[in-house]
Amino acid sequence: MFHLLTRLLYRLTRRLSWHNLLVILFLQAGGSWLLLSLAGEQELTEPSVFFYYNAVVISTVGFGDYSPVTEAGRWAVALFQIPFGLLVFGSFIGKLTQTLVSWVRRGMSGKADYSHFSGHTLLFGWNGAQTERIVDLLLADSASHAQEILLCVTQEMEHPFPEKPAVKFARLHSFTHPDELARVGLKSASRVLVDGEDDDQTLTTSLALSAKAAPNAHLCAWFTEASKAELLRLHCPNVEVSSSKEAEILVRSLQDPGASLIQEQIFSTLLGPTLYRIQVPQSAGDLAYADLLSRFKQQHNATLLGTSTLASGQDIELNPAGDTRVSGGTFLYYICPERLQSTQISWE
Repeated sequence: MFHLLTRLLYRLTRRLSWHNLLVILFLQAGGSWLLLSLAGEQELTEPSVFFYYNAVVISTVGFGDYSPVTEAGRWAVALFQIPFGLLVFGSFIGKLTQTLVSWVRRGMSGKADYSHFSGHTLLFGWNGAQTERIVDLLLADSASHAQEILLCVTQEMEHPFPEKPAVKFARLHSFTHPDELARVGLKSASRVLVDGEDDDQTLTTSLALSAKAAPNAHLCAWFTEASKAELLRLHCPNVEVSSSKEAEILVRSLQDPGASLIQEQIFSTLLGPTLYRIQVPQSAGDLAYADLLSRFKQQHNATLLGTSTLASGQDIELNPAGDTRVSGGTFLYYICPERLQSTQISWE
């Protein structure tokens, strides 16, 4: 009998909307107040007292500090307020549990809506261990601590990183459909990385995103084939394109032993000093590169590598002459054990 009642209550809760549940709650409270008022329970029908007393009764807490004093009041509580109240309370708990479970499942299955996100990082594509490595590197960088990371996939899978609360998950039907891109908040994302299942998916996705992303968002794409990387670079100058440089790395390792290890450490936030970028404040005025080189090393144990006047870095100049003038707004590339903030540096 109890099992049958539980199943009935569960089915009732699943069919009830929050609006209908609130209506039932008001009916229970209103009916209880009316019956107690007709029974002459003056103390229990005081608005503040009744709200407290009804909550105690339907939640089965039963403090006992308030109770009916008339015979009619006791009958009203026993036959209406308690049974109806228990039904409402049980339904409320069931509905709340169902909502929370549904919310968690939507996040795990990738069906949640992230259109309200702003300033987040979008990762398009799932490639197993490589994607896991990308996520770990992003989480290790202090610049990502204040940003949500949203992994977007098209495969039939659940959230691969449930133990990492900073990483959200979205399963899309397409990387190019406007509605899907709106659901992941593309127009308000600050960083976008495309690493598709293959170069064809990376190319088509990057072409679509480059036209729809926010103007100040930084887009990156990874290719295996250099030809397709060059094709995207030609048509989408706002996308920073990377491709495999295995041949170059092998030659450098052959001619200069240890070069590959340096390259690995420079690009990894998990192996000590690594490569970062910082922008010179507009208020800094005109500075000499040699002075900055010395200041970064002496004050922050950082080594300057080069400068760029474009946010995309396409005009980067490595190891410029010491008398090169650096003005406000210029981007500096440097190697340091940790990312530096602009306020940490003496720009005068």
